[in-house]
Amino acid sequence: MASKKFVLVVIAITALSATTLGAQSKAPAVQDSRRFFPDDPLWMDDDMRDIAPVAKDDLSKSYDFVHNTFSKGAALSGPSVNVNTLGEVPDSSWFTNRIGVRNMTIEEVLRGPDTIDGPAPGPWEVIGKPTAGITPKFAIRDANGIVFLIKLDPASVPELASSVELISTKIFHAAGYTVPEDFITSFDPQQLRISKDARLKARSGGERQMTIEDVRRLLKYQPRQADGTIRALASRWVPGKVVGSFRFTGTRPDDPNDIYPHELRRELRGLRVFSAWLNHDDARSINSIDSYVEVDGRRFIRHYLQDFGSTLGSGSTSAQQPRGGYEYLIEGDKIRKGLLTFGLWQRDWMKAKYSDLPSLGNIESQVFDPATWKTEYPHPAFAAMDAEDAFWAARIVAQFSDAMIRSIVAGSKLSNVEAAEQLTKVIIERRDKVVKHWITGINPLDQFEVRRGLHGPILLFDNAALRLGITAAGETYQTTWSSFDNMTGIERAVTDVEEYSEPVSWIPMTEFGPADPSGARYIVATIRTMNAAFPQWKAGVKVTLRDRGGVIDIVGIDRSGARAGLGSTTNN
Repeated sequence: MASKKFVLVVIAITALSATTLGAQSKAPAVQDSRRFFPDDPLWMDDDMRDIAPVAKDDLSKSYDFVHNTFSKGAALSGPSVNVNTLGEVPDSSWFTNRIGVRNMTIEEVLRGPDTIDGPAPGPWEVIGKPTAGITPKFAIRDANGIVFLIKLDPASVPELASSVELISTKIFHAAGYTVPEDFITSFDPQQLRISKDARLKARSGGERQMTIEDVRRLLKYQPRQADGTIRALASRWVPGKVVGSFRFTGTRPDDPNDIYPHELRRELRGLRVFSAWLNHDDARSINSIDSYVEVDGRRFIRHYLQDFGSTLGSGSTSAQQPRGGYEYLIEGDKIRKGLLTFGLWQRDWMKAKYSDLPSLGNIESQVFDPATWKTEYPHPAFAAMDAEDAFWAARIVAQFSDAMIRSIVAGSKLSNVEAAEQLTKVIIERRDKVVKHWITGINPLDQFEVRRGLHGPILLFDNAALRLGITAAGETYQTTWSSFDNMTGIERAVTDVEEYSEPVSWIPMTEFGPADPSGARYIVATIRTMNAAFPQWKAGVKVTLRDRGGVIDIVGIDRSGARAGLGSTTNN
């Protein structure tokens, strides 16, 4: 019998692209036709198996821009394929469920990915100056022998880049992504030593020995704190061997674990929701890392998001461009309209009002519109995001409380109290806009649970829009129960439509479908939410219950009724 993962991948990809199936067309026929398996829902993706060493895959920044700006039709479309039967993303080398599935304390969120407390005090050995990226930086080895990348704030906007990178790192980690360990640090230039192996690119094109004078020139205009030290962001070198970046389309040919097309991964599509919230307009392949790591004797590729210096109000080396997040670098229709009006046409983003505090840069929440937010150039995974992906991500965003956001901003150590207060307010207001927009784009029922009632088991659920204060009470719910044959996929209605105002329904225990080979029986509740303001909520959420010897659990949640897309909410 074919493996379960193979069955799921074949079913998903068949519905998407005949070309994708080319390599699988000669695979053995699937013998087991059941839709649900005894170990569903899966919460761990088997993509951390031992693989042979891989070569570094360098991605051209220029190619990525040109390809995504001008190439059309290269990406696959269709539903996300790397989800379990509940529509959730299992833990994997790409993503680890955290705040989306459990309560996290503020202390946990603030700790983030950190396993140490930052660079050790004492002498720092400068070991080189990376040439990639635009942020001024150099690499050091601290007194404990741990390697860090020291990223400097622009002299014109002190504290800006380091603060937003620290904030975004904590949020993306809590959301579930893999990120480097980042720290706000201070150092005295006197503690720097030059390694005899530190090299720099020479003007002649070769390399030369790095000197202390090179470092002094780099630090010449850096603002000093009251004690004479320089503030910076220390980013710990990621474990393993860096083998390039990951793309947002296709798969990595030399990685047998990488079987899902990247534009069909929910965590990469839903990344758009988090990026819109934090104005991560620089979310692109060049700001990711593939690292070949070893864990428990297994070697595999782990996928990182990195370099959040261009989030919120920062553009890495300066304040964010006012256009950032509102418009692509190249949009032909807007360029033509500007030319035809001799520059008099005003874009919406030109009306935005920004703080005059340098450490905030250009970030605001009033003009910001999640539906029209954009990256620097078109993003294939973001363009493929559908209502289910967005709902998944928005529910995670909603878990970040006001107190949590306030503490994260405080952890960025902005010296200006007013700046910290303004930034906290903007992040909270953008969070609220993001959650409201994408939670309401789909029937927002969640938190399904089976409990014992007075007359037998009942199905309880919640309305996320109501719980989060987006709508007031007043919805009604319609439920239809159907028996389900797990071997044929056939549903048969066994009840009439029930309409009620409370999120609870009695389970018709005598109407479960026939037992499958494991002895499990199934029944499906199709629940519609009736609200005149949100007609899209009429699309039913299908909740599949499984009975295994009298023990009933929820094995499936299907929101595909809303899969038609997001209309104006895409960023094409």
